[in-house]
Amino acid sequence: MAWTVDSAFSEFHQNINLPGDHRTTANTRKDWVLRQLGTSFTVLDAFTMGSIPRFTALKGYADLDIMAVLHYEKHIKGRLPSTVLSNVKRALGPGAGNVRRNGQAVTIKFQSWPNIDVVPAVRYVNDAGQVTHYEIPDMNREVWLETKPRNHASKVSQKSADHGPKFRQVIKFIKDWNRRQSVRLQSYHIEVIALQTSTDWKEYDWSVLQWFSQAKSSIYSCWNDGNDVSQYLTPDRAYKIQQAVNGAHSAALNAWYATAGPAKDQAAAIRGWKSVFGQNFPTYG
Repeated sequence: MAWTVDSAFSEFHQNINLPGDHRTTANTRKDWVLRQLGTSFTVLDAFTMGSIPRFTALKGYADLDIMAVLHYEKHIKGRLPSTVLSNVKRALGPGAGNVRRNGQAVTIKFQSWPNIDVVPAVRYVNDAGQVTHYEIPDMNREVWLETKPRNHASKVSQKSADHGPKFRQVIKFIKDWNRRQSVRLQSYHIEVIALQTSTDWKEYDWSVLQWFSQAKSSIYSCWNDGNDVSQYLTPDRAYKIQQAVNGAHSAALNAWYATAGPAKDQAAAIRGWKSVFGQNFPTYG
C-alpha cells in the first residue's frame, strides 16, 4: 500500500524487479552452451545478451539469451534459418526444447533458474577487422535479420548513466504491463522505444506517460540502427497491440492528471495507475 504516486511506483518496482548481479550464472550457462555446440560447430564467439545483463529483467519472467557466432562458410552459407536452428537444436542435445515463438532461438530449460535461449548468428566485419553487425535467423519468415546487440546494450547503459535508475525502472514497468497483453512487444522493441522517448526520466508517472506517447507511433514502424524493429509484428498483431497501447496511454494520461491537475488527488492517481499496471501495482492507503 502507498500514500503517494512516487512511493507507489517505488513499491511496484520492488514487486517486479529481478535483484542482484547474475553475471556468474550467465557465464556458467554460456560455457555449457559452448561445450555442447563445440562438438558439432566452429563457434567463433559467444556472449550473453538480453534483459538480464542489461538489468531490465523482471523477477520470475527472465530467461538468458546467449548469442553463438558460428563459422559462416561451414554452418550458415546456403542454409535456411530453419535449417540452422534445427542443427543447433540437435547439437544442444536432449535438453533442447522448441524454437522460440519469434523463430530466432532454441530454448533450453534447466532444473534451476535461468532457462536460456540460444541464438545462432553470423558476424560481419569491415576492412579493419572490426565487427560491424551480426545476422540472426528468423525461421518464421526464413530470412536473416541484422542486429547490433552490443550497440544496443551500450545505449541502454549510457542512457541510464545519463538519466539515473528510473530509466531502467520504467522499462521494467512497461515490460510488466506488456506481459499481460494478448499480443506482446518484444523486449528489444520496448527498450528501443524507451531510448527514443524524449523526457528527463526524473518523475515516474510523467516518464511512463511519455513512453506510451512514443509507443503510439512506434508499433507499425520503429527504426533503430538502420532496421525496423517492428518487422516481427504481423498487421493483425500490430493492430491488437496498437489498441492496447492506445488504451493504456489514455488511462495513463488520466492517472497523471489526477496529481498534475488542480485536484492533486493521490488516491485517484494511484487507482488510475493500478488500472494500467494491474495486481503488482500497490493500492492506496
